[in-house]
Amino acid sequence: MAKARRASVDVTYNGANVTTKLADYLASFSYTDISSGSSDSISLQVNDRDRKWINAWLPEKGDKMTVKVKLKNWTDAGDKSLSCGSYVIDDFSISGTPIKLKIEAVATPADSSFKETSRTQTYENTTLENIGQEIAGRAGINFYYEAERVDIGAVEQSEQDDCEFYNNLVTTYGYAMKIYKDKIVVFSEATYETKPAVATLTESDIEPNWEWNTTLCQTYTGAKYEYTNSDTNQTFVASTGVTTPESSARVLKVTDAASSLAEGKQIMLAKLNDANKEDTTMSVTLALPDPAIIATSCVKISGLGKINGKYYVEQVDWSVGGNGATTQKLTMRLIGSRFESASGLATEVATSSGTETSSSTSSTTDASGTVDVSTLSKGDSYTLTETKKGYYTAAEALAGKATGGHPTGTRKAGTYIIYNISQGMLNLTTVSGTPGSWINPN
Repeated sequence: MAKARRASVDVTYNGANVTTKLADYLASFSYTDISSGSSDSISLQVNDRDRKWINAWLPEKGDKMTVKVKLKNWTDAGDKSLSCGSYVIDDFSISGTPIKLKIEAVATPADSSFKETSRTQTYENTTLENIGQEIAGRAGINFYYEAERVDIGAVEQSEQDDCEFYNNLVTTYGYAMKIYKDKIVVFSEATYETKPAVATLTESDIEPNWEWNTTLCQTYTGAKYEYTNSDTNQTFVASTGVTTPESSARVLKVTDAASSLAEGKQIMLAKLNDANKEDTTMSVTLALPDPAIIATSCVKISGLGKINGKYYVEQVDWSVGGNGATTQKLTMRLIGSRFESASGLATEVATSSGTETSSSTSSTTDASGTVDVSTLSKGDSYTLTETKKGYYTAAEALAGKATGGHPTGTRKAGTYIIYNISQGMLNLTTVSGTPGSWINPN
């Protein structure tokens, strides 16, 4: 007779194993494993029937937990386990009566400045990897870089915390960032998509409530890139996948700053592939949870006609009840072809006067009322007398709204250098020749 399957949660709390004590109170446990873009997280629901938890055992924000799910008699091969990693408690709540606690923790460094302290800093003549190493060093965690070298002439971190800034920077160049087991990992999703599938799932392997969706919304057949770099006095123009006029309605327009044509091409391809990767998605709940399937792994769907294919796992949600009942839900996307190359040209920009001059050194101060940007020039000093919201592009500053997942920041009162002027908006920087944030001066 087969032994009954059982699941349990093994927890180390601030260095001490509390599994036995916790088992008497644990109502449920959940674990969210995310491939990139945000932190993994866990949540514990605790029944405090003898009120120990709201007294001597009351958690504190910043407490550390290491969690493993143990799966007893799980398959014919025997026991399995799932290491969930290390976490820091960032939120907990209490309700009653009866007394219940909800403890939530995230896989971020114990140094809270990583996600809570905004800083302004310019990184010059460096690489994506070196910036990551510096940020990981500040957070007191390890750093693992699994991507190609990316040279960066200059980039400004403008009133952003380290986590938001570096994640956005990594994404800009077509890579992904994940925080796992006390380290920052930078990797290529394109490379992970080529890895063998860890499992093949048929209809009998998944619960009946699965979902599949495909869409043309926010997907593109090609992209065009154009940016004028006032520091190098060049305009970079590039394109990919744009072959006929009929395709123009689904062409992504990219105008992000770049210091070279090669960098512009990389940014354009990254944005295009990122926009297209979610065109076909699927979510399933496994009939028998499989700890071998984690976020960033690949699985094959078989026996479902044209839905069949190789899928990349973006998120895994585990749930373990106090009675050991366990579920595993996968959120996946179909792996499709990527745009890998682009054509382009860098041309010199003719020197002109007025607002296109970069050598002006006059000083301007903002004041109440309307600012006449026609009197301003690139390279001017510009003094803000109040804090302004900063945007990634001039168009976003004009609309007063970020789009496409672009970051926002702030420009505090102070004196800046005008890096660029467009659509009546100002790009203000603290370092000459380095792009900053766009603000609406009015």
